[in-house]
Amino acid sequence: MPKAKLLHNPRAGDKDHSKENLIKLIDDAGFNPDYASIKEEGWEQITPDTDMVVIVGGDGTVRKAAKAILKTDMHCPYLIGLLPFGTANNIAKTLKIHGDIKDIVQSWHNKKTAPFDVTYVSGLEQPVLFLEGFGYGIFPQLMKDMKLLDKKELDTPEKELKKALEVLKEIVLNYEGRECIITVDDETISGCYLLVEAMNICSIGPNLHLAPAAQPGDGLLELVLLPEKQRRQFADHLQHLIDGNDCPDFPYQTHTGKSITLKWMGTDLHADDELLEYQHPAKVSLAIKPGLMEFLVP
Repeated sequence: MPKAKLLHNPRAGDKDHSKENLIKLIDDAGFNPDYASIKEEGWEQITPDTDMVVIVGGDGTVRKAAKAILKTDMHCPYLIGLLPFGTANNIAKTLKIHGDIKDIVQSWHNKKTAPFDVTYVSGLEQPVLFLEGFGYGIFPQLMKDMKLLDKKELDTPEKELKKALEVLKEIVLNYEGRECIITVDDETISGCYLLVEAMNICSIGPNLHLAPAAQPGDGLLELVLLPEKQRRQFADHLQHLIDGNDCPDFPYQTHTGKSITLKWMGTDLHADDELLEYQHPAKVSLAIKPGLMEFLVP
């Protein structure tokens, strides 16, 4: 029976996704579960006889697990099974992991995998990695503002995502654009932007499709830019999403490349769901490590 290290965020999901139910689910499907809560000390310990790692939670849990597993930039030695119980689940949606969790678990026996790139950032005080996106401007500001909200009334993922879109619209209308100097492969770009985002997956934050063409295992990043001149147009786009209307993807400025350097003349910065603190503009370089992780997909 394959041994599965089960890394669980107990705050994700509902009462049906308790420790006991998850252990039974994994065991009944023919895997030997070794349970650990990511809220308890020692959860990162993985024994040498482990065959796969199962991550139970949202995008933040996936990143936390990846940081623990990828202590170097060597290939992850385990296949990754993902049970998406977060709010946005942008990683799972890019990988098309959805549906009944029993069906997801059973599909792992097929051993169908999708490679997943990891990007390392140099030029800051500490090395940083990201799986989803790295960038400047309105998204780190959104993360700051959402942390200040009383979320007692945001008791469902749908309510929280809608509120995030509403907050983002207000930020867009008032955020002061910053200059950014960018190199994508051999092309240099500069301008005044509200958003500069290097994307490895299709969506970010409240399921906002910044890079619908992104493929997380192709060894490339999609650089998405929102110049100040698109402020009003983007705010209108967000309002359509808030109202629940179907609308075409927004016409962001995009560039695709393997090698990216960025210098943003401001201090709002994030990597995935982590806000990064720095005091002065810094030139950073993004180095893609293709296929460091392999996710089991349906």
